[in-house]
Amino acid sequence: MIKQALFGVYCIMLLIASVSCASGQRYKGEDFVPSKTYAAVQCATDSSQSYALFLPPQYEKGKPSPVLILFDPSGNGLLPVNLFSDEAARSGFIIAGSNNSKNGMPFNQTTAIYRNLLSDLTSRFTIEKKAIYLGGFSGGSRVAGGAAITEGGVAGVIGCGAGLNNTNSKPVGPFSYLAVVGNQDFNYAEMLQLDESLDYAGYQHHLLVFDGIHQWPPKAIIPEIFTWLRFDAMRQQAIPADRNEINLFVEKNDKKASDFESVGNLPGQQDTYIKMMHFLQGLTDVTPLQSEIARLAGAKKVIALRKLQKELLGKEKELQNQYSSQLQIQTTDWWKTETTRLRALSVKAGDSAMNQVYKRVLGFLSLDCYMYANNALKQPNLDAANRCIEIYRLVDPTNPEHRYMAAKVAALNHNPDAVISALKQAFNLGFKDIKRIQSEASFLPYQEDEKFKGLLSGR
Repeated sequence: MIKQALFGVYCIMLLIASVSCASGQRYKGEDFVPSKTYAAVQCATDSSQSYALFLPPQYEKGKPSPVLILFDPSGNGLLPVNLFSDEAARSGFIIAGSNNSKNGMPFNQTTAIYRNLLSDLTSRFTIEKKAIYLGGFSGGSRVAGGAAITEGGVAGVIGCGAGLNNTNSKPVGPFSYLAVVGNQDFNYAEMLQLDESLDYAGYQHHLLVFDGIHQWPPKAIIPEIFTWLRFDAMRQQAIPADRNEINLFVEKNDKKASDFESVGNLPGQQDTYIKMMHFLQGLTDVTPLQSEIARLAGAKKVIALRKLQKELLGKEKELQNQYSSQLQIQTTDWWKTETTRLRALSVKAGDSAMNQVYKRVLGFLSLDCYMYANNALKQPNLDAANRCIEIYRLVDPTNPEHRYMAAKVAALNHNPDAVISALKQAFNLGFKDIKRIQSEASFLPYQEDEKFKGLLSGR
C-alpha cells in the first residue's frame, strides 16, 4: 500500500503559540482573551482602519504565532474570521479579517491596507515570520495574491473563488498557493488553469474543489484548508512536524484511494494520489505517489475522463463568448427566453458535469451584467444601466445586488417610491450592508425621508 511507503517522515522544528489584538479600542496585548473574537480592532497608527480578530486558546504572551490574514470582497472581516475560527482554535492560528479592503479599490490602496494591518499585528504581538499566510474570496483572493507577489514575506496564499492578480511583477519571494473553488463557480476554469500554471512553474500548490457556487468555502472544507496550512508551516520549519497528524492524513487518503479503486473509479483514485503528493511534498518521500499517478494516467478510464473534462471547458468558453456578445444587443424578452432555456438544460443534464457547465455560464453572465450595469451607472447612462439590471435579474434572480442597483437608478431618476420598493426587494433577497446604503451618494437626498429611515431602522 502507498501508506507504508510514506510513513518515513522527517521532523522539523520551531514551536508556535499565539498572538493578540484589540477590539474597537487601543488595547495592549495583555488585554486580550484567548478563544474570543473581536469585531473591530483599530489599527494604532490609523483609527479609520480596523480588522476582525480571533485569538486562539493556545495563546501565550511572548511566543511567536502563525497568522492568517483574510480579505472579504465587501470588507466584512468578521465573516471569514467566524468561518475559520473553529479550525484556527485547533491549529493555534491567529485570524485577522480586514474591514476596509473591498472590491473596486485600486491595487495600491488594498496593498496599503494590508501593510497597515500586518504592521499593527506585528507591533502588538510576536508573529512567526515564517508562517504569515494570506487568504481571500473573489476580489479578496486577488488582493491576497497581489500582496504576496509584490510585498514578499508571505509563506502562502489561500485563494478562494478567484486566482492571482495581474500585478505585472515577478514575486518578491516564493509562496505556496492553495486554490479553493466551487464546481459551479464561474471562475472554475480560471482556477483549473492557474493550478496547471503553478504546477508548470514549480510552485507548492493544490486545488481543492467543493460542491457549490461562487462563495467562501463551506464549513465542511475548512479542516482541509487548515491541514494544508499546518503541513505548509511544517515545510517552512515554522512549527515542528507532527508525525501522527501526517500519518493519519496518509491513512485516511490512502483508504479513500483504495475505495475508489475497488469500484473502478480510477480518475478518483488518481486525484486522491495527486492531493496526497501536493500536501506531503517536503514532508516525506512522494516518489511512490508519483509512480502511481503516472501509472494511472495511462488507464483508459482516466484518459477518457480527462478528454471529456477538456471538451466541457471548451464548450463552457464557447457559451460564455456567445452570450457575452449578445449582452448589449438582445432585448430583455430574448434574455428571458434564453435564461429559461439554460436552466431547463441544466435540469435535464441531471447530475452530469454538463449541469455544472450551464450553472457556471449563468454565474458568468451574472458577473458580466453586474460589470456592465456598474459601468453604465458611473457614466451615468441610466437607460443602459436599467436594461442591464433587468437582464441581471433574469440571469441571477436570487442575487440582491440587482435590486440594490435598481434602487440607485430610481434615486438618480428622483423616484423615492421606486427607491423604497427596490431596497425592500434587496432586503428580502438577503441584502444586509446598511453602511453601504448610508454612504451611497445617490441615496443622500433620501436620508431624511421617513420611509427611507424606517426601512433602514427596521434592519
